[in-house]
Amino acid sequence: MLLFVLDKADIVEFVIGDERSLSSSLEPFHSNLIKVFSTHWKYGSKRKRSVTYARFAISNELKDFLVSRRTIGRWGEGYPEDPLFYRGNELIMWVIGHEDMAFIRLSKDEAMKFAKEGFSLEKTRIPPPYPLSLKE
Repeated sequence: MLLFVLDKADIVEFVIGDERSLSSSLEPFHSNLIKVFSTHWKYGSKRKRSVTYARFAISNELKDFLVSRRTIGRWGEGYPEDPLFYRGNELIMWVIGHEDMAFIRLSKDEAMKFAKEGFSLEKTRIPPPYPLSLKE
């Protein structure tokens, strides 16, 4: 699934916690950094505390980093969490790591291909972390 998304995505965001600084695992990609921002929205609901995201342009090196992880979910200490992938301004995949869940936008044909490969897919209306698009 990740390889499929990385073939289409040009931007990735990570939740980086309350700090506005990058973890050591993301420092090698500092030149890819588009912006760091905080919002009170996550998974479609308003939070009492803000959530900070770091947005990066995807490069071959960043792709290699992403596929080198054992899982797209729980990465552990020192790593960012809950990646979101965009194609242009459209959100195409987002992850809720602590739930081991990924949400992906697929056409009917794409969904059929994933199902044939053994993926368990369900239609859902779970809201994305915040807007569906990067348009601000």
